[in-house]
Amino acid sequence: MRKMLALATLLVVSLAGCPEPISAPAPRPKPPQGALNPARLPPAPPGGIDVLTLRRPTEPEWFGLYLVGKKAGWSRAQLSRERRDGQDVLVGRAENFIRATVGGKTVERRQTEERVYEARVGGRLLTFRAAWAGDGGDRTLEGTCGTQGCKGVYRNADGTTQEKDIAGPVETVEQADGVRLAAARRATVRGPQLDIDKLRVKDSQDVFVRRERVAGAGVETEVSVIAESEAGDRLASEYKVADDGRVVEIRLGDAIVARPESEAVAKRLDQVDLFALSRVQLPRGLPRSVPASIVFRVQGLPATFQKPDARQSFARGPAGEVVLTVRARAPAAADPRRDPPRARAAVGASRDDLEATPQVDWQDPRIQALAKQVAGDVPGTYAAATKLADHVFHRLEKAYGASADRATEVLVQGKGDCTEHALLFVALARALGIPARGVHGLVYAEYGDKVPALYWHAWAEVKVGGEWVDIDPTFGQPVADATHVRLGQGTQVDTVGLLGALKVTAVEVREGEAAARAR
Repeated sequence: MRKMLALATLLVVSLAGCPEPISAPAPRPKPPQGALNPARLPPAPPGGIDVLTLRRPTEPEWFGLYLVGKKAGWSRAQLSRERRDGQDVLVGRAENFIRATVGGKTVERRQTEERVYEARVGGRLLTFRAAWAGDGGDRTLEGTCGTQGCKGVYRNADGTTQEKDIAGPVETVEQADGVRLAAARRATVRGPQLDIDKLRVKDSQDVFVRRERVAGAGVETEVSVIAESEAGDRLASEYKVADDGRVVEIRLGDAIVARPESEAVAKRLDQVDLFALSRVQLPRGLPRSVPASIVFRVQGLPATFQKPDARQSFARGPAGEVVLTVRARAPAAADPRRDPPRARAAVGASRDDLEATPQVDWQDPRIQALAKQVAGDVPGTYAAATKLADHVFHRLEKAYGASADRATEVLVQGKGDCTEHALLFVALARALGIPARGVHGLVYAEYGDKVPALYWHAWAEVKVGGEWVDIDPTFGQPVADATHVRLGQGTQVDTVGLLGALKVTAVEVREGEAAARAR
């Protein structure tokens, strides 16, 4: 179930915007919740409920996936007890499919997954496998786990392989059905969980929130509401679980909803245009000048997304709207005399902003060779980063629906949209020891209908000295202009819960260095 929302999130973040370079009611999101006060929890049902004795459907569960009211995909999930090689195991299987139109081209993604656990309380994850097909590239993953960690091997369509070791405990059988377990216990289920897409371990939690009554088709029933999130998420996915174990609804904000349906109905999809669904209309057009400052009056932006930084600040408007100010100016390092040496770029940086991952595979000799060729002799950190960004801007053909999920794939195919530009740039930067990470949010564009709007977009940022600098390799901007509204970075994907919920009621543009520096 959770993989279906993750797949929808991946497609929207990677495809719903990426404008080419150019000269709804507010949601009821629920932020991630920590452990609830046990004194306020209803008493757990008697009998010591565990994941092996949970009530759950015996047949596969089918769900239709809706993006802002349009059905864009489906999911099939099942958890069953089996006997393999003389051992009792619990096997979780899932298949997810999503399809949408992007820039006039129909793109599809399909993902299948299997996880095998010891069939005992606290049982370890033993093996896992997954396969991806369609937009983004075809690849498979197989892995095994022991008491000290797991090893995964990716096999890519081009015949190459990638191995990655994950040390320490990954997950137990309780995470195989944490939502239903939290509902049955009316408590919190928390623990490490393997993120198969990125081969990393995340801190996952399923929190019992409340009991409520739901009605539909003339039937009323009581359900448990569970909030599922990863540490650091700003929006939690909300599951409604009936007492017989059926999941009757899954929701991420008001944007993404999954409903149980028969297989035939679940596979009956709508024509979904991600551009039309995701854009946020503006009352006027915007300039792309730097330095500049732009003030947006926004409705529907939850407080958990209002984290001020050097570029963005937030205030409350007189009508309850959020006053978001975005400032763009050249960093101090734009002056060569103040550009710190590249040899010191990684000092004090987070490992996450430097490491090689299955997606940011900068350790590949082709990525390393290109990075050295383009900027290997440039001593300054910012100068090297901007040279890499300029190379990516000119090297890649601007093409929608030509997605690739690995930097090396982007390099080979030579084209892509904003996510491919950002991915290749981040890999090249890390290959030179420059801390870099992906950023996603909104950016200004106007298309054939001449409607000014903010569209979903991806760019990157690099750490130069003690400053994070936003760079847009898709637009060829050494400083991302003030029309770039940051909503998430790195592995954050909860941004998609805002889809269809944001509204900009007014904008004010202040150009010039003084405006960009004003707080």
